[in-house]
Amino acid sequence: MKTQIEFHDPLFTSSLTDEKNGLNITYPLADEKNIKEVASQLRLNSEKYFSTHSIDEIQKISDTVDSSFDDLTKPENVELIDLIQASCGFSRYDIEHWGLGLFKSIANYDPEIRGYYIDKAIKGSGIIQTRFGYLKRFGLVNPFNRWKEPALLSHFISGNVVGYTAILSKLGLPVKKKGTAQILKLPSTASLFPLIYLNKLETIDKGLRQTIACGYWKGGDDLIERQIIEESDVINILSSDLVIKDLLNRIKRYHKGITALQHGHKIGIAYISGEFINDNDRLEQTLNGLVSDISAFDGGACYNVKNIYVQGDPRRFAMMLFTKLELFEKMVSPVSSNARSAGTSLYQIYRGSNNVISSDAKNVFVRVKENPEFWQPDDLFRYVQVMRVNDENEVYGLIRQHKQYLQTAIIAVPDEKIIPLLILLGRAGVSNIHYPGSAPLINVYEEPHDGEFDAVRVRYNYSARFAATNFKTNNDWMI
Repeated sequence: MKTQIEFHDPLFTSSLTDEKNGLNITYPLADEKNIKEVASQLRLNSEKYFSTHSIDEIQKISDTVDSSFDDLTKPENVELIDLIQASCGFSRYDIEHWGLGLFKSIANYDPEIRGYYIDKAIKGSGIIQTRFGYLKRFGLVNPFNRWKEPALLSHFISGNVVGYTAILSKLGLPVKKKGTAQILKLPSTASLFPLIYLNKLETIDKGLRQTIACGYWKGGDDLIERQIIEESDVINILSSDLVIKDLLNRIKRYHKGITALQHGHKIGIAYISGEFINDNDRLEQTLNGLVSDISAFDGGACYNVKNIYVQGDPRRFAMMLFTKLELFEKMVSPVSSNARSAGTSLYQIYRGSNNVISSDAKNVFVRVKENPEFWQPDDLFRYVQVMRVNDENEVYGLIRQHKQYLQTAIIAVPDEKIIPLLILLGRAGVSNIHYPGSAPLINVYEEPHDGEFDAVRVRYNYSARFAATNFKTNNDWMI
């Protein structure tokens, strides 16, 4: 017997029912016949709501929504995890630790300093010590640019990383002045969580929910997307490079000059210095952290580690990593059924290869290469390449020509090298420098997303990029 689940939207009133892994899911559907009416009503709803509610009041509402997902022992959240797992197939570990785990850090962050470090970084070019790490601006900020509130912000989203797709709706909440109306595209018909998140918002504040329209349409449907582009002041795109290129071309034709945030394909890296390679205790903790960074959401997210640069023997490191990855998949976070075909395909290609470590389980693949490079994997999976490097300067030389793919770097280096690595890798284009085992957890009040603070960028063209660490010393993560 199939479980029936229905979602609705105040303005996207058309719907479609799809079957996903034993679930019949009815979700809102965008209809090209009334996109302009939806956009007009959203703007009216937004103007009315944000003119009658203070920033502090709206923030408290948002905090209440976020805090409802931070206790994963509550029966309703246990049921929610079961539902998400059934629809998307990801492991409970990933959903709990990396998806819903995001909300504890958001809800518990000191409200008195939210935005403080970001504002400080925009105004200053030095190293800023944040609550949990360091933050630095790269490039200039034009002092003549002015803050401009958009009337409609639209999100074009692909991918299905639980948690992050939902909090995109927070970008429209007021930062300094008013908030903005939003249209949110569901990444797929199996992406339940954005609708669950907005349902929770509706139970707390119906008026704020009515400033957001959320539904599904097939990506590239120009009958719908042309109208959304024409009606929007800002477009936030999270998708493949091909989709971004296509949307940018259509933006030039339909609404030239509007702000377009671009978050395309990213390839994570790791750098492990000799001090961590040659110390057994440090090496053990580094490997354990990397395992979860590599495995999260089956290696398909923008922050997953793919290139691993080690200041030591790459084959020894690769063998140890492979053993831990296999055990982690077997005991903690199994590969989802949706990703297993990629594992089978990779196994057929690399079975018996001297340079690729794999097994009959087809759940993880580790390549070994003596001569380092910036490797672009042909499949998104628990699939990495380990390479020998002399030092961090060699890593910089390898990655700096690939700025468009850079976002997350995992580093294991002595304390005195953390800030120099922030500067070096930040200059190359890396924006999020994390300790092993924390790649998926971005602190939205201290760290950029692809070098951008999106909630500010949609309102203020600061023309710079940012990079941050999520730790100050190794004592912050090592036992």
